Amino acid sequence: MTALPPPGAPLPLPPATTITCHECRHDVPALEFCVRCGDPLAEERQAHAAFAGRRRQFAAQPDENALGVHVVSTLFPQLPRADMSTFRTVLVIGLVAIILLATTGFFPMALIAAALLVPLMMVLYVWDVDVYEDEPLRVIVFTAAWGIVSGIAVGLLIGLLPAGGGILSAVTGPQVLGRGVLIPLVSGAAMLAGPLVLLPYRKFNDVLDGATFGATSAAAFTAALVLSQGADFFTGGLRPPGDSLPWIVRLLSLGIATPLVAAGAIGAAAGAFWLRFRAPLRDRDRLGLVGQPAIAAAAALLLLCASAVGAQLLPLLPALAWQVLLAIAAMTWLRSVIHLGLLQEAAEIDIGPALPCPNCGRPTPAHSFCGHCGASMRALPKARVAAAPAGGQGSPE
Repeated sequence: MTALPPPGAPLPLPPATTITCHECRHDVPALEFCVRCGDPLAEERQAHAAFAGRRRQFAAQPDENALGVHVVSTLFPQLPRADMSTFRTVLVIGLVAIILLATTGFFPMALIAAALLVPLMMVLYVWDVDVYEDEPLRVIVFTAAWGIVSGIAVGLLIGLLPAGGGILSAVTGPQVLGRGVLIPLVSGAAMLAGPLVLLPYRKFNDVLDGATFGATSAAAFTAALVLSQGADFFTGGLRPPGDSLPWIVRLLSLGIATPLVAAGAIGAAAGAFWLRFRAPLRDRDRLGLVGQPAIAAAAALLLLCASAVGAQLLPLLPALAWQVLLAIAAMTWLRSVIHLGLLQEAAEIDIGPALPCPNCGRPTPAHSFCGHCGASMRALPKARVAAAPAGGQGSPE
């Protein structure tokens, strides 16, 4: 990373030459990326034909495709590039720990690790990047608490219904309707209701806010649900009898696949509400039908039901494969919502003086994207962007 100049020292200005970006049609500095829309400027700089269509690079990570399958950059889009590798390492270590605990027979400990891995990473993320602006503690507590309380409530409900059962228990035909349809519908409504409480607050006015609220609520909910369902299992001691392989597969489903399906689906559905009621009019149709709140909510519930039905009816390995496919679909959907949320803020903002990019450290005109690394300045932690200028005029916000 390029070293920043001492505090108060003037920043070297980018080249004064401007070119017309073929994507947004604005005159921008002739850097590697458009500072308005983030589109690569290689073709413009080489006087090639105009690029037709929307930007293909993910707004938060320009070296990734906007519709690519990247769990960490999708769930944690506001992390700077250096922190992305740390979170990927934590995720891999968590997976290895779950498998080792299950392999050695410590099933209760493995269950706790599987249930808490993704939610704890979400909480650390929103705290680290201050995604909730000037009230991080209050909103984090509310979002996580809503998911935890509602997850425990639904877990208790499962125990009271004919659909109830243990973590590895088989189901009969009538129980599939309850555990595969009724419970996912109730769960989806509960996960989405919490973020919607924050929709009227105008200080949370970004599509990215809605997507983050939804994903965080869903991750906390799934953790509480798994732990409440497995409460009776903890009475069997640290190493209850049982085969390791079924537990490993089921724990990967409970700790990774299911939270990713829920976080992706509910995060994207919540983002659709913010898109409809908080985004500029020009952007409200950019996601097509899944950008409409009612259709997005129905699609999210359908993904949750499909995941649950597959887990009940299919053998363990095919069920895990099915949930992984659904998780990929949910993550891709959430990624498209986040991508749009980052791009929509770039229009109609004047290009400001140079400031150092918190992602790569190089000076870039103050706007929505870094002209050198292409990272969204609005995807980076607000506190870091605000503190970045050395004697400049503040963040591009």
